[in-house]
This record gives sequence, structure tokens and C-alpha cells, in this order.
Amino acid sequence: METNESNPEQEHIRFKIVNFRQPMVTASGIFLGFMLNFAANWIGDAFTQYFVKDTILSISTTLSIALLMTVLYRILNMDYPRDDVKGYYRKTLRYFIMGISLPFISFILVLLYRIIKNYVVN
Repeated sequence: METNESNPEQEHIRFKIVNFRQPMVTASGIFLGFMLNFAANWIGDAFTQYFVKDTILSISTTLSIALLMTVLYRILNMDYPRDDVKGYYRKTLRYFIMGISLPFISFILVLLYRIIKNYVVN
């Protein structure tokens, strides 16, 4: 006879994940929408005047979109490993942080490049 008893720690983790899942989907979707809008508006003028800036932006935008799509897949995936739920969602959170950090890091890189090019080199 099977008992339907569950581990209290597993139940607590599952409860926390349910509360974690919806905000992560919302934040990823909103940020992904901003990234896709930026890419759609930027791509028309890309690589016409500023090669270094556009290279940095294209790499970071592509990686950011890929990471955010991975986050959405992982957060909505119902086939996650039940024995390591915490590790699975911790890794998903890392992907999310990397996905939203990349555009800001690329902004800083472009800004530093422009400062060095315009003020230090000249």
C-alpha cells in the first residue's frame, strides 16, 4: 500500500517554487519584450557607422535573448528534476540574472569605448 505522505521540506520547496515561478515568467517576458523591441528598432541601422559598438550590442543582445528564452523554457518546463528542485531553479535564476545583466554590461562597455576613443586617444 502506497502512502501519499510527502517530505515536509519538499513541500516547502514546492510551495516556494510556485510563488517564484509566476514573477519569473512575468519579468522574463517583459524584459524579453524590451530586448526584442530594441533589436527590431536597432537592426535597421546596425553596422552602418559604428562597427565596435554594434558588434558589442549584437553579441550582448543575442546572448541576452537566448538566455531569457532559456529561462522561460526552464521555468515553464514541467519535467524538472524532482530530486534537485532547488538546484534546478537556482541555475534558472543565474541564467535570468545573466540575461538581464548583459545589456547593462554592454552599455558600460560601449560607453567606455566611446570615452576612450573620443577623450583619451584624441
